Amino acid sequence: MVEALVIMGILGLCVGFIAALLGIGGGMVVVPCLYYIFTWTGIISDSPMHYAAGTSLMIMIATSVGAVVAHARRGDVVWSLTRRVLPGISLGVICGVIIATIISGKILMLVFGAILLIVAIMMIFGFKATAAREERIPRQRYLNLFGFVIGYKSGMLGVGGGAISVPWLTWMGLSQPKVSGTSSTFTFPAAVIGAAAFCVSGLVDANRPEVPFTIGYLFWPALPVAGLTSVVGTRFGAIFSSKVPGRLLRIIFGVILIGVSASMITSGFSPPESPTEDVKLPDS
Repeated sequence: MVEALVIMGILGLCVGFIAALLGIGGGMVVVPCLYYIFTWTGIISDSPMHYAAGTSLMIMIATSVGAVVAHARRGDVVWSLTRRVLPGISLGVICGVIIATIISGKILMLVFGAILLIVAIMMIFGFKATAAREERIPRQRYLNLFGFVIGYKSGMLGVGGGAISVPWLTWMGLSQPKVSGTSSTFTFPAAVIGAAAFCVSGLVDANRPEVPFTIGYLFWPALPVAGLTSVVGTRFGAIFSSKVPGRLLRIIFGVILIGVSASMITSGFSPPESPTEDVKLPDS
């Protein structure tokens, strides 16, 4: 247990550092790291991927609050857009969590690994959306669909929606500060609703074994440990962000993500260590 908490503290430092240094969310790093922490230390052996996704969203609540407050103080949040997208996000998160708790952890790993691979390729080759010359806000039905996709991805995988919201907001013609600020306001409600949904779904799951220090699919000690250390990591990342070539770092980090993606996809295809659940003995 102590070993796991120490690793989570280091994880929080790294996630905060990377997030501030590269300007990306930490969910894509937190979820696979939590999965391997749970499995390697043995503190969670049943459905570790579900606990990783739920716990990631719980940590994201703490890390996203500061970003929302900071952007709001600078006036970089288009609140009218946030209010119009919020219903779609809420519904999408709930649907994503429901699907995540229904499917097996293996399938969840395969989906996560595939999306992680796409994000890594985008980072390495620097794919960016083309900004419009003037702001163009779509009709409400499209904003509902946009919010649903962001929420569904967040709820199902336990990550933020920046990989979708940032290109979309850029295409809408928002300035870069408003893109970052408004995108952060999508992450916070997705994290709150998603963490609550993973908590409830775990509590009502009659087949879920009792795991110490958990509430539903949330491993709550990770919140104070990784949440607090991520704040420290963010400060260091902000200092180094102006001193280190961002393009080179994105390429290096993208290569690392490809390695993590390959590991998760391989684990998703690998058979369980003790495949006794589906074995039926012949009648005597």
